[in-house]
Order: sequence, then structure tokens, then C-alpha cells
Amino acid sequence: MSGRRLLALFGAAAWLWLASAAGADNARDVAVELVLAVDASSSINDSEWRLELDGIAAAFRAREVRDLIAALPHHRIAVSMLIWGAAYQGHDTTGWRLIDGNGAADRLAADVAAYPRRIDGGTAMGEGVAASLRLLSVAPYDAPRRIIDVSGDGSESPPFLGPLVMMPEARNMAKAAGVTINGLAIVNQEPDLLEWYDLNLKTGPGAFVMRAQRMQDFATAFKAKLLRELLPEVSEQARPSKTASLR
Repeated sequence: MSGRRLLALFGAAAWLWLASAAGADNARDVAVELVLAVDASSSINDSEWRLELDGIAAAFRAREVRDLIAALPHHRIAVSMLIWGAAYQGHDTTGWRLIDGNGAADRLAADVAAYPRRIDGGTAMGEGVAASLRLLSVAPYDAPRRIIDVSGDGSESPPFLGPLVMMPEARNMAKAAGVTINGLAIVNQEPDLLEWYDLNLKTGPGAFVMRAQRMQDFATAFKAKLLRELLPEVSEQARPSKTASLR
């Protein structure tokens, strides 16, 4: 075989390898990495817990949400639901799910709707946000936008056991990591909760808070919030590495 022919074959093989590697890298790209940080503290009874999960499931079954995801860059997002409550009980999570079509959205909705409740207790919101940040730091995806979507019906409880991550520290951690925190405040028990979320929770590019007057309004409010936060309103910009220090 001539040297020219050998060089041509080598060049073709190298091009195919590079194309394959680029395809593998691109498969990690998503428009948004989204953690749904759901309140399971004792102020939420079991029927209200089901309303929360049913509302999230309904949003991912909604045609408007699916059409928006399909219209985003890469036509997919990554989602993980994280359940938080009392700090001493830890956290529960679905793990990361790639939502790249109707089948994946259906599976996520079904799993969320059937998710068992294993956490209750106090409102350790800062710990929940810190756990959400750790979850984002190990996500097997690359996204220009990383968002924590916090929903709950109460402001943060004072710590009772040992040193905990409280919201001021958790908010600063999110800011340092380039992560947006949005809030959905269910205000039936604390009328000023929306203002508390605005002052103590919201941070990052395009951050906002919304209100659900009652738990029965959760599904409608959550879908509106999800549509708003998925919209590419914020210009994509360089963000700190996932290896940024997270407690």
C-alpha cells in the first residue's frame, strides 16, 4: 500500500474517531439541569404531599411543557427530584433523569406520582439547598443553566442538632457556583412566605419566586413556574466549574 493511501486511511480513521468523540460529548449536553427540591416537612400532611407530587407529575405530562423542552437547545433537559425535611433524616432523590421526549417525560411523571414519603420533620431548607447543590455538582451532564426549584409551605426552622447549613450560607454557595434558585411559596400557613422566599432564597441569573395560595393551587402554580424557568430568558454565560467547593 502506498504511503499516500496509508496516510489517507489514517486521516479518515482519525476523523471518524474525532466525530465519534464529539458525538459522545454532545450527548452530555442539555439545555438545563434542574433540581426539584420538594418540601416534606411535618407541616405538610400526607394528602398535601400527594398534591405536591401529583402537581409535579401533571406538569411533565402537560403538552406546553413538553413542547417547550423540545424547542430548547439540544431538545432535552436533565431533572432530579430531591425531597427535604428534617436535617437529621437526610434527603431522598429520584436521581438524574434525561428528559428528551414524551417517553422519558411519561416515565418521570409516573415515578414522581408514585414516589414514597420517607421524610418529614423540620424545615431544614438550607440543608435541602446544599444537598441540591451537591447533586448538581455530580450531574453527568453539561448545561449553561443550572437551577434549583424550591417549593414549600414554611420558612426555615431554627437548628436543633449540631451545625447545619442555613439558608444564608446555602444561598451564598449557590451564588458562588453560578446556580439559580427559584421559589414556589405555598402561603396558606405563612402569609408572608413569598416575601421571605424573595429575601432569603431567590438568587442567581433570572431568579424569581411565585405564590400558590393553597396546596390545592400547587399544580397550576408549579406548571406556570416550570414553564417560566425553562424559558431561555437568561443569556448563556460561562459558569463556575462543577468542582467548585460545595460543603
